[in-house]
Amino acid sequence: MPSFEKSNRTLSFLGTDIPYTLTRSAERRSLVVKIEETGQVRVLAPARLAEAVIFRFLKQKAHWIRRKTIEVKDRQQYLSQRVFAAGQEFLFLGQKFRIEIEETAASRAKVTFDGNRWTVRLPETVSAEGQQHHIRSQMIRWYREQAKEILGGRVWHYGRIMAVQPQTIAIRTQRRIWGSCDYRQKSVRLNWQIVMAPLAVIDYVVVHELCHLTVPNHSRRFWQKVAQVMPDYQKRQKWLKDNALDLVLPR
Repeated sequence: MPSFEKSNRTLSFLGTDIPYTLTRSAERRSLVVKIEETGQVRVLAPARLAEAVIFRFLKQKAHWIRRKTIEVKDRQQYLSQRVFAAGQEFLFLGQKFRIEIEETAASRAKVTFDGNRWTVRLPETVSAEGQQHHIRSQMIRWYREQAKEILGGRVWHYGRIMAVQPQTIAIRTQRRIWGSCDYRQKSVRLNWQIVMAPLAVIDYVVVHELCHLTVPNHSRRFWQKVAQVMPDYQKRQKWLKDNALDLVLPR
């Protein structure tokens, strides 16, 4: 007998049909609804939970589900318009700068930044279809190099102020989070894409993770500790939320 059962359903709400996938599992103990990045609605339920309970739960969540699915569609539409190409603008330290393309006789692509714009030099042999890939790889390499220098310096600066120092600092690609901390290993991991944000916001992410070296959870004590170092941290949090889409690079 299968350990889970999957079926496609539809939730009707205010004249709108919202399709969703219901997955029942013997291992699951709680009822959860998730909105995937594709906009798909997934409902995860215990195997023997009554249909009436699931229906009532979804009705209670209907406003939230509808709002989130609209947000995901708007996000997808916005991101589909962003590509790595000449004239496109991307953030660095909170400011937007334009990309310019130069074709050269060089055998390898290269990106430079003069404080006003990026110039991506591409080999003449790169096809029009291949330009997006080459520009993306060079821009990501450039961002990661900046992140190593900037983030390392900010961790050292605030570590000295807070009298804490992680054993290791890792600059990584982390899809949904800007930083993480391993309390036991005293390790801090930071998402290189945060260098697109203003320095004040970068500092908030750094302080947030450094506070986790002594307080591993998000308790009141943790937020009090963050506020001691950075009284306006909520303003910096808000910038991250308000500018989330501009901090996503095209794929």
